[in-house]
Amino acid sequence: MDPKGQSHPDDLTEPDDLTEPDDLTEPDQSEPDDLTDLVDVTVGGGIGSEPGDSVDPDEPVDSDRSGAVARKARRGARASRRARGVSGLRLLLLTVGAIVVVIALTAVAYFSPLMSVRTIEVTGNSIVQSAEIVAAAALSKGEPLMQVDTAAAAQRVSMIPRVATVRVKREYPSTITVSVVERQPVVFTERDGKRYLMDKLGFEFAQQDPPPGLAELVTSNPGSGDPSTRAALSVMTGVPAYVADQVARIEVTSPVNIVLQLKDNRTVVWGDDERNGEKAETLRHVLGQEGTEYNVSSPQNPTFK
Repeated sequence: MDPKGQSHPDDLTEPDDLTEPDDLTEPDQSEPDDLTDLVDVTVGGGIGSEPGDSVDPDEPVDSDRSGAVARKARRGARASRRARGVSGLRLLLLTVGAIVVVIALTAVAYFSPLMSVRTIEVTGNSIVQSAEIVAAAALSKGEPLMQVDTAAAAQRVSMIPRVATVRVKREYPSTITVSVVERQPVVFTERDGKRYLMDKLGFEFAQQDPPPGLAELVTSNPGSGDPSTRAALSVMTGVPAYVADQVARIEVTSPVNIVLQLKDNRTVVWGDDERNGEKAETLRHVLGQEGTEYNVSSPQNPTFK
């Protein structure tokens, strides 16, 4: 101790011996004899196990269970194939049956007197007699409806000159309908003292006196193949009724030189068969002017005298 009464480190007494422990015990590092001592493995969907079974992954899967599952799968596949085969066979039989039924019904309709011609109706005619049309069609009552050749019947009816178009159709169970459209006269022509009615196509379909008010066509070679005839018919079918009804005669020396003779003896120089509507409208205005000859061949610049 120093004079001040303080002690120095040299005066501290150290322990005689620092003794280390005889043995530091290490944790037991040995692995368990069996993994199941540490972990309980639960396999919920493994082969050969039920949900919730504890399965040792080191043990083999139960071969009896896996074999049963495989056999069950094979049986299901065979059953599915058999079902598909039965379904396909049923469809085939139904298809064949439907075809047989259709063939049978067709045969009955084709040969059976139950569907034979009992009624023949004619529509659309006003001049041609129905009896003439039926006779031309050469249809026989009692003939099976499906055996009637409608195209051939229509062709025969079309040979009647006044018939423009014809349609023959079956109406089950026992009717044939013949629908016709008759030709309408647009002008008449005269040759060798005989008069002929002509339709809009230039076809002369009847030799007879024209109906009152029908215009006469005067040209050198009337007919459907004549350009002058076609031009005259184009005018007569292309003008309004208030003009056509006034025409007594239409004279054509060429397709571009058409002259109308009106019923009141006035003359209209028409020119060609173009712009018929404009010419008709111009004529409607100039006819109110005093004169005997009117030229509307140029509808913007009409003249009269």
